[in-house]
Amino acid sequence: MGVIVGTAGHIDHGKSQLVKYLTGTDPDRLKEEKERGITIELGYVFMPTPAGGVISFIDVPGHEKFVRQMVAGTATVDCFLLVVAADEGIMPQTREHLDILRLLGVDNGIVALTKCDLVDDDMQELVEAEIVEYFEDSGFSGTPVYRVSSKTGTGMEELRKVLIRLAEETGQRHSEGKFRLDIDRIFMLEGFGTIIGGTAVSGSVSVGDELELQPGGSKYRVREMRVNENRDVKTGVAGDRIALNLVGLDRDDVYRGSCVAEPGYLQVKGSLDTSLTLLETAKPLKKYQRVRLHTGTAEVMARAVPVETDVISPGTAGYVHFQLESPVVALPGDKFVVRDFSPVITIGGGIILEAGTRKVRKKYASERTSHLIALESGDIESILEEMLEHSGIEGITFKSAEKSTSLAVDDIRNTLLEMGKKGEIELVDEGSTHRAVKRIHFDEACERLVSGFTRHHETNPVSPGLQLTEPSRILKEYPRWFVRAVVNRLIESCELEKRDDWLALSCHHREIPPGYSEAVDGVISRVDTGENMGVSVGDVQNSALARALIERGLLHELSVGVLVTSERAGTLIRKIIDRFGESGFTLGELRDFLGVSRKAALRWAEFFDSRGWTIRKGDRRYCKQL
Repeated sequence: MGVIVGTAGHIDHGKSQLVKYLTGTDPDRLKEEKERGITIELGYVFMPTPAGGVISFIDVPGHEKFVRQMVAGTATVDCFLLVVAADEGIMPQTREHLDILRLLGVDNGIVALTKCDLVDDDMQELVEAEIVEYFEDSGFSGTPVYRVSSKTGTGMEELRKVLIRLAEETGQRHSEGKFRLDIDRIFMLEGFGTIIGGTAVSGSVSVGDELELQPGGSKYRVREMRVNENRDVKTGVAGDRIALNLVGLDRDDVYRGSCVAEPGYLQVKGSLDTSLTLLETAKPLKKYQRVRLHTGTAEVMARAVPVETDVISPGTAGYVHFQLESPVVALPGDKFVVRDFSPVITIGGGIILEAGTRKVRKKYASERTSHLIALESGDIESILEEMLEHSGIEGITFKSAEKSTSLAVDDIRNTLLEMGKKGEIELVDEGSTHRAVKRIHFDEACERLVSGFTRHHETNPVSPGLQLTEPSRILKEYPRWFVRAVVNRLIESCELEKRDDWLALSCHHREIPPGYSEAVDGVISRVDTGENMGVSVGDVQNSALARALIERGLLHELSVGVLVTSERAGTLIRKIIDRFGESGFTLGELRDFLGVSRKAALRWAEFFDSRGWTIRKGDRRYCKQL
């Protein structure tokens, strides 16, 4: 495992020579870099530590034309090594590099005062004092300064020891969780094909693992890998510099700004909600201003839209929505830097709070601001409360919360469980899916469903209840999982009962309610007068009661609107079994046996079929044993 140290500083202040002295390797690998004597691309070299670790140096360009590369290199560093030449002192790119480091949250590091062999002690004292004073005002107070010379070796061994100590104090990144690597280097290697490289931001990767490339979504298997220049290591973890050879990866499929990760982990979005700090040296950030947004190793053009006001003033912070001109890999918690479109200078940066967000609407600004405040606070319960508030009756799943916030799924689960114990939310299990919804929505749905059953029982006291599908009709605007959860909760609390194919309030009579026996007997007697022909439901004085008796199984609907008693239907099928036995019967034989018309006989035959009492084979029907 390694620690990433990013160099920073103005052009020609000796960054590359310093790193070469410490590691024995020249970070400038391009022919043009060697000819011109300046760093153009990111350079990567390594220095082993006595404890068996590795310090990986990312040597970034110092020229103002290559700040884009500098931002890409700095995005994944753990600490910085700022280089200031003793013969020039703090220069424009020194200031911009420090601004970028601060905006990206890289606040741990040291200063190397280089080229001390070119000036006397008084000048060194003067420049060091300038550095200390500048750092006091720029948020890096207390950063130590070490005087060195890459030419004579003065102070270099002390600097080496300090860097080793800095790496030990920085510690290793968290290597658990899902693997992610932001790609900052792509090259072709004869016999191997396309090689991608970058710093592992989280998790771990091994030879044989499947990785997903984003943007794009294609999946590739890791054929070979190199970890901190070591070919013998088969696993790389967070904090390591890793080069990957992926099976089938084409050079045209990948670019700086792409990422590889565990499949399904990364999000590629076209908009971001952020907390942005605007530098004091910047101009006011106006609504719809076009800017260059850097996150990870990517750079995209974007339109900035302040959420609370129309303008963000220099030296202040605010919430800003970015509409990206190209989608980018972004997760909540990722840092970003903003540079002006023209002139191309760094103007601010901050942290991504949410990805894939809707456009800013003035009338919802207050609501959106409170949501972003909760996200920025980092308080898991507050974040989840905001998500639950905005999700309404749809609720959230553990998986959706993890993807939207990048919080650890265990933290999400534990927090939601605690919120459930406090009665703030309702937790619903659907197999492997776990959902949460605000308790107020759940309680409202329970009350509505109970009210629906109450009305039904009051209107139809003889009815056994409502069919199992009726709760979805009463709560028609709620998702199915929500309705199922409400029904299950009411059953668990003994407010609702499942009675065969019916649902009823527990307080509802299972049998015919007292006081209705006479009316029930009257309806059954009236239907029975129709004998084998049945009676039209319209001829029954209380058709609603007749429907309730059908539900209770005391009456049957011979065909639509034609009623017979269950007693007569049962008696007839038993007589038919006795008469025809296993030989079965035709429709004509049934007509003659019942003494009814062919039309009435057909009604009975189809009724027996629908009840499963008979089965039709060709022209004959055969009885089943009851």
